[in-house]
Order: sequence, then structure tokens, then C-alpha cells
Amino acid sequence: MSGVKERLLSICCLGYCHANYISDAIRSIRDIDYDRIEVVVVDDGSSDNSVALLEEFSGAVPFKMTVVAQSNTGNVGLNFNNAYRRSVGDLVAFISLDDVYNSSVMLKQIEMMNADPGLAFVASSKTVSIDNDGYVTTKAAQLPLYSQPVGGVEGLLELEYSELGSFYIQSAVFRREVIDAVGAFDEDMTGDDIVLRTKIFRYLQDNPGYRFEILRENSFFYRLHGSNVHRNFPRQVRIVTEYLGRYWAGRRNPKLLVDWTCAYVSDNPFDDCVELFSMNGRAAALLSEDRIRRCLRKSLAGEVGFFRRLQRMVYSRVKLGEGKRKVVLLGFFVFEYSKARKKSASRRRESLIHHTNYK
Repeated sequence: MSGVKERLLSICCLGYCHANYISDAIRSIRDIDYDRIEVVVVDDGSSDNSVALLEEFSGAVPFKMTVVAQSNTGNVGLNFNNAYRRSVGDLVAFISLDDVYNSSVMLKQIEMMNADPGLAFVASSKTVSIDNDGYVTTKAAQLPLYSQPVGGVEGLLELEYSELGSFYIQSAVFRREVIDAVGAFDEDMTGDDIVLRTKIFRYLQDNPGYRFEILRENSFFYRLHGSNVHRNFPRQVRIVTEYLGRYWAGRRNPKLLVDWTCAYVSDNPFDDCVELFSMNGRAAALLSEDRIRRCLRKSLAGEVGFFRRLQRMVYSRVKLGEGKRKVVLLGFFVFEYSKARKKSASRRRESLIHHTNYK
């Protein structure tokens, strides 16, 4: 890299009960053949021996390593910001301590960022997953970006909306000035990576002097295990609906979210579905989707005691006369039904779902 300024890379790491994986993660950072690295780790109240291991590594690695042990918040955006605010590098990367860098590709990204000040970030479109023991698996699907390259930042933004993600944030090296310009992570959101990417992409739209590069080599290995967010569907819906409500308020729900929700409704009890739709306004708005209502009608066909469960929810009910009733659910939807004696309970339930109106 003769004649090219070697900028300091700050790697901001998050850990929560990752004691079994810390050694692999820190060693993958150590194996990046780059002299100017600092590591800032925020441990979010681990109950295992993560902090002790991190402190041990901090005294043995050839780079500066800061360990921040805090009480548990469960707020990923806040925790990444806590690490970011303690870092000083011109280049920045974010990773969880259960994931592992592909050190040679990471070095390639760093060199690209050093050589071209106009690059806002370099990321990877290729996904490679590993299991608990560090062996490569085929369980993680490739992201659409890998098979459908985009021509510009508008294409990346469309992937964030339609596919709910373009690339993994762990795969990227960012320029600090860009992260500063967008205010880093939103601390009042459940999601983190999808939010930061969207803010950066929109910033690049307004600042066309910046560019980006997407590599087709994996720059990290994604660890698949039982506590991954993708295995917690209600939390995924919370992340996505909060995100859509803030950044895509003028667009309808993407088909992928409707598909996910229909699959969940088909496989889970109605009470669980009620909790899903009660998360926030955008989650409640999923009930305006025809396909989701059809899935609900089908799942309710074998349910009993529907109105007793409904009474446990936040709602108001008004008599309209002539046997008609109006229910306002969650402050967002109006259900109208007729209290006809000859209509079966299952037909009443179907009528209730069919006459859903968004306020």
C-alpha cells in the first residue's frame, strides 16, 4: 500500500452470552493483516464468562481493545452507538461476537477504502453461514443482491423495502464521516442494520459525490444458532413494521412481509396472532391485507370462544341498533357485525374478519 494513507479501522463489536464464540471472533480480527485496527466491544450484561474472556483477550492482542461491560439493554442500536462513540477510526465496521471475519476479504475492503476517498462503503453480497462448531453450512440462503446486482443506490434502497435487506451490515466497511452525517443508529427502533443502511443509502442519494462497491466474496461468516433474530418471527415483524412505518410510510406492505405473516397465521394459534397484530400501528395495518384476512378466516374455522378472547384485547364496542354492533380494535380498525340468532358462530367470525376497515 505504498503511497496510500493507512487509516485507522474501528471495529465495533457487540456481545451477549457469546463466550463460546469470542475466541473465533477475536482471532479472525487478529488475522486481518492490517496494522491500524482498534476494537471496541460492548458486552450487554452477559450472564456467562464473556467479560472475563474479553478482558483476557484485550491484554493479549496486538491492537488496542476496549471492553465496555454494561447492564443489559437488549437495544442493539443503542449498544452499537455506545461502541461507536468510543471509537475514533476514519473507517468503521460493525459485528456481533458470534460471527467471524473472512480476514483476507476484509483486508481487501480496507485497502479499497484507503485507496479511494470517494467510497462511502464497501460491502459483500455473498452469504456464508457456519454452525456452532464453526463448520460451513448451507442453511443460510443467498441474498437477492448476490444474484441480482443493482446499478446504483436506488436499487439498494428498493431491496431494503421489497426484500427487507440488501447486504449484512457485518460484511461492510464504512467511512466514518458518512455514519456521522446520518446520526449512526436510531436508538428508539428495535431494528439496527436495516435502519442504518437505509439512512446511508438516502444520504448517498443526496450526496452523489460518494460511491460504493459490492464484492461477491464473503467478508464474514454468519453464525446460525438458536438465538438468531431470524428465528424469532414476532421480533422480526416488530423490526420490519417499525422500519416501514418510519421510512416507507407512503408505501404499502411489501409482498415478502405479507407472505411471512400468512405463514405465521397458518401455523400458530389465534391468540399468538392477536399479539402480533397488536405490536404497533403498522402491524395492525396488516389486517387490511386481503390475503392475511383469508388466512385468519381459515385459521379461525376450528377455533372456539372467539369473542371471549376478543374481550381480553383493547377494544371498544358500540350498539348501532337493529342487532348491529361496531367494535373498534386497537384504535385502528372498525369491525361491524350483525347479532343474528340464526347465524352460526363460525359465520359470525367470518363476517367479523370480512368487514375490516382501516381508519
